[in-house]
Formats: sequence, structure tokens, C-alpha cells
Amino acid sequence: YALLESPRVTGAYRFDISPGFNTTMGVRLRLFAREGAAPINTLGIAPLTSMFLSGENQPLPGDFRPEVHDSDGLMLASGEGEWLWRPLQRPKAITVSSFGTTDPRGFGLMQRDRRFASYEDVEARYERRPSAWVTPRGAWGAGRVELVQLPTPDETHDNIVAYWVPAQALQPGQPLELAYDIAWQGDEQQRPPASWVTQSRRGYGYSRLSAAEQAKQPKFVLDFAGPALDALPPGADLRAVVSTNANGRVLEAIAYPNPATRSWRVSLRVARNDPTQPVELRAFLQHQQHTVSETWTHLLLPE
Repeated sequence: YALLESPRVTGAYRFDISPGFNTTMGVRLRLFAREGAAPINTLGIAPLTSMFLSGENQPLPGDFRPEVHDSDGLMLASGEGEWLWRPLQRPKAITVSSFGTTDPRGFGLMQRDRRFASYEDVEARYERRPSAWVTPRGAWGAGRVELVQLPTPDETHDNIVAYWVPAQALQPGQPLELAYDIAWQGDEQQRPPASWVTQSRRGYGYSRLSAAEQAKQPKFVLDFAGPALDALPPGADLRAVVSTNANGRVLEAIAYPNPATRSWRVSLRVARNDPTQPVELRAFLQHQQHTVSETWTHLLLPE
């Protein structure tokens, strides 16, 4: 049990912990805005924190370790049935992303990559860091999952935060009561039912573009795997559906088999209109008008 006391909010929590291969924490909360307090519009429910310093999408020059992070992405199962994957980044300035939905089915900060070779850190053993998956109990209504990413000089600081924000502000005299489960997961963890992103890389191999042109036209290489892709017949016509916000233009989007890993690879290249503004990217796989993967969503940070 725990009590919350602050100038604007008071409340009580109950935690039921079930240890095991996947440890689960059941949480019940009841919160009250204090009389005279202004409505609280941003209230973080089921907050999670983690660390991301470098990864396959953002390598750190000079570090012998390929990747350094406790989590590599935010996963969200929306109430509308869409599964989203947002690779984490280390930004130069505070960056907040919002994912609106109604009655979310779950969200979490996940450590999908479980291979030691991806980290090469004998002391930290990042491949063993747990994923944290939040499953709401009951209907939570409308709101948003917020992802906060902070600059960090090194791996000793948690710079990633994710939480749920109800659309309805917390008003004095109107208590908020919610319940959810947090599952701490390792090699066996929550996955989308169709297929998912196994890696998300940024950069060029051999290219006829100059260095200046490459900087203006970032390239991403994504790998997808899962039962929906395994069930496709040989030679299946699979299409990469890629879109951007108004600040971006899709120059290339190609989906093709990756025989080395028995997965599917998507290569995409984009251009942005204003380099000082971010670009929102979305990509998923489609077969005969059916979506067969989660949606990869990426924020191309301002230069």
C-alpha cells in the first residue's frame, strides 16, 4: 500500500505482486484533486521510466558497444485494434510524443533485442533488462499515451518516460479510480498477433548520393517477422505502406524478403521540407488489402 500526498493531489495505491518467470504487479489507485486546486490536465497514470543512449537507429561513435539501452521501443495496443512500435531515441532537446486512443489494450517500454552480440557489455548485460507491459483493467476511456525523451550525457540517467493521460481533467470532488497490471517480461514477452519489427536501422550502404544529399534524404531499413508473414505463400505480393506528416515526402518504399533471417525487409527513404521541424513517419506491411504487421512509427528529429 502507498499514500500519495502533494499540494494538488492526494490518493491511495494498492500493489499485489506475483513473482514468477514473468513477475506481475497489480495496481489499484484512487486519486483526488484537492479543493481549490485548478483542474489537472496532465496526469501520468502507470508511469514507466527507462534509459536509451544508443541503438541500431542511433549508434554512438567511439563506443565499442553496438547498443546501450534498457529499452529499445515503446509498444502500444490501441483501443481501435492497431499495434504501434516507436523506436526510442536520444534527442538533443526534450521531446514529447502523444498517441491518442480510447480504452487502450496495453502499452509498455520494451527491450525486444535479447541478443548479447547487440550490446557486448559483460557488466551491464543489457540483453537481460526486462520489458514492462501495462494492461489496463476495465475501460479507461479516451486519452493518450505520452512518450517523453530527454537528452542524456551517458547511460547512468533514466531519460525515457511513458505514461497514460486521461482526456478528462482531474477535478476537485470527482475522484479517479483505475486499475492495471504491469508484467515484467524477459525472453517471452508481449508481441503483436500478426508480425512485428525486429530491427530498425538508419543509414546508407553503397550509394551514388553525395554526403550532403544523404543528409537531406534519410534512409531507414526495417525488418519484420511473425506468424502472419510466416504463413504467406512463396512469392506473395507484400506492399510497404509508408506515410509522413506534411513536413515529409516519401521518396522510396520497397518491401522484399530477407532470406538470411526468414523475415521481410522494408527500405524507405524520405525527404523533409523544413529541416528545423520534425517528421512523423509511419510504415506497415500489407497483403491483399490486409494489414499483416504492426505499425512502425518514427520521429525524424529536427537538425
